[in-house]
Order: sequence, then C-alpha cells, then structure tokens
Amino acid sequence: MRKYVLLGFFITLFSCEQDDAINTEGTVIWQPKLSSIITDSGVQLKWFNYSVLNAILRPYEIVEPDKFEIYMSNKSSNGFTKLIELENDREYTYSLRNLDNGKAYYFYVTSMKKGYAPLPSDKIMVIPNKQTQSDSLVIFENSHTIVSTSIATEINKIAYVDKYYSWNGGDNCCMSVSILISNLDGSNPELLDINGYEPHWSPNNDKIVFRTENNETNLGNGIPSQIALYDYETKTITKLTSDTIFNYAPVFSENGEMILFQSTKNGPDVYSTNIWLINLKTNEQKKLTEIGNTNFLNTGRPNWIDNESFLFHAMGDDYKHQIYKSSINSNKSTKVINSDWNDYCPSMSPNDNNIAFISDRSGSNQIWLYYVDNSVLRQLTGYSSDEYMDESWSRIEWIDNQNILFTLGENRLIKQKIE
Repeated sequence: MRKYVLLGFFITLFSCEQDDAINTEGTVIWQPKLSSIITDSGVQLKWFNYSVLNAILRPYEIVEPDKFEIYMSNKSSNGFTKLIELENDREYTYSLRNLDNGKAYYFYVTSMKKGYAPLPSDKIMVIPNKQTQSDSLVIFENSHTIVSTSIATEINKIAYVDKYYSWNGGDNCCMSVSILISNLDGSNPELLDINGYEPHWSPNNDKIVFRTENNETNLGNGIPSQIALYDYETKTITKLTSDTIFNYAPVFSENGEMILFQSTKNGPDVYSTNIWLINLKTNEQKKLTEIGNTNFLNTGRPNWIDNESFLFHAMGDDYKHQIYKSSINSNKSTKVINSDWNDYCPSMSPNDNNIAFISDRSGSNQIWLYYVDNSVLRQLTGYSSDEYMDESWSRIEWIDNQNILFTLGENRLIKQKIE
C-alpha cells in the first residue's frame, strides 16, 4: 500500500461524529470513510475518517484499528466476499489491478480490533475505464472561482459564478457571489450582477436567466431569491418573480419560451422546494411537482429533455437524492436510475441517448453517464484525488452529443468527451 493524500474530498468529514462507533470502556474504533480513484483497468481504494482528529468535547477516546478487511462483489451491491485482510500500516490505501473495464465492482472496508465489534464502511460502486479526452478551458490560479458555468456556443461566451468576486468601493473592499461573462478561456470577464447565482444561457444566446438576491431584504429566515432575466444586448435585468420566498436553479427550455426553476413557494417550509414553470409569453407561473403528495422531502435542479419533459433530482424519505423524469403536462414522476447512493443534477444529451449526472456512489462526488437504451452506467471522472464537485454549485451542460462541460473543484472548467 502507498499513501495518497486527498484534496477536498474529506473536508466535510471533519465535523462528522461517529454515532455508529462501538463503545468499549470509554474508547471507540473509527469507521472507515471509503472512496476510490479509478485507473485504466484498476481501482485504488482509500479510507480514513478525519473526525478522529477532532477531539474537542468528545467524551471518549478514539483508538486505531489493528486490521482492515476489504470486501468485494463483482455482481451487485450484495453477495460480498472477503478480498483481503490488511494489517494497519497507517496508509489506508489498497490498489487492485487488471480489472475489467466497463464492469461494476462494489467494495466496503471493515475496521477490526480485538475486543471491539467490527465497524464497516458504507458500500461504494466503481467502474474502471480508460480516461476519455478532456481539455481544461479555464484554470484560475488565484482566489477566484468558476462554478455553475453555462456556455453560449454561437457567440463563444461563458457565464459563470465567482464566489469571491471583489471590487473597490471607496475606501473599502467589497466581496460578493457574482455572475460574470467571459470568453471561453476566461479572458475579458465582464460583470453581469453581484449577488447572482446559477446562470443559464437562452438557446439563441441572447439572454441569461439566473437567480438573484440583489436588492433583497433578509426577512429573518434568509434573503429571498428571485428569478431574473438578463438581456445580453441591452445589458438590462428584469426580475421574473417578486416573492418573499426562495427561488433557485432556473433553466431555459429548448425553444426559449419557458423556464423551469425550483421554489419554496406554497411549500411546507423554507427548506422544501417544488419544481415550477414560467411561461415567458404569458408570464404565467405553474407548480409542476407537489412534494406533499409524494414521499419526496425536496425536489431540485430541473433540466429539460425537450419542450415538454424534464429531469430533476429529489430527496426521498431515506434522505438520498435520486433522479426522476416528469412533464409540464403531468404531475407524475418516474424514477430514471435505480440507485443506493445520491444522484444529482441530471443533464440529458441533445439526442436523448445519455444522461450525465453527479453521484457519490464511488465514495466522492463524480460525474457518471447513464445510457438510456440499455441502462448501463459509465464513470467519467475520478482519476485523481483533486477531481471533485459540489452538487450545490456544479452544472453539467452538453456542448454536443459527445462532449460535456463542467467544473472540477472551484477553479477548473473542463470539456470532456464521453467516449
């Protein structure tokens, strides 16, 4: 085994407490947090739990396991057999070679120590593949970000979010999450608006719809957010909503006449959103989902399939996000991908053959591809530890039927072939 330093993936684990750890005389062993890196015909497993480093206010002592057992299945997420038992050398990695490309493998790791009950990790799913061609269109080396990116192919422009946009305001320096428009390589950026999120270009590349909190007042439970329209020629902004609630993630339809978005409007609380529709010809707003009549706790990140049907992710009563399909003419929702993990932010290819989406099934958020005709999955990213994405800030867009656009981390814009 050899040491592999993770960048970013374990950040959220610092605050995790081990509620499922086994107490023995005031001590616990830690539960492995399993993730993976795929290689050409191989997989590297990595596990650790950084919460063991956080001893503040902990009423017990965490001790190191003596051994780890790795379990594997090459058929399904059941039927595991023990692959190997390893002495704890404090490296927490194991590599497997000569696996079959395109085949799904399932793993979990168990912490072992004499006198303690075994403590297994969550299961992960990995599909080794040869890496497809990718191009880094933008790399920001400074403290600024490029996330939630949308492309206007006809005019060779991108709109993106800089979470740390700053400017000089008299004697003070100000900073705000903002939307900028630039060339495809990130050059010549121009500010669209501050306090803006989730831009999406219209099909004709003449308008951008986005979420704005600009000039809104905090009502005590947060700052209301509106859906707004930016005219690229006149540089004017028009708010399409004027609610005291929260609206998110707007996207244009293929004909540019409708906008899908998620909203807390008429919902049970400020944390629960439904999918809504704006008809730009009539200014009519229509609720398309009703979480009160389903087992959904939340719905979000809608994306059009055509001018009638759309994809979205929804959180069920098991608190996992799954991908669903629905229509603007029906409130019926159908699950698209059966999954034991969180699947987010679906995006359908122009020919309707493939769905690109974000999933944590390999142990960290990566981009996966779902072939609609045969229900086959392909893992597109996860070849290095600094490949990660936040489902709250990431967007996947299809440039054509063979190429997708997305951001890795917060500072790299990637164009990648799917085959």
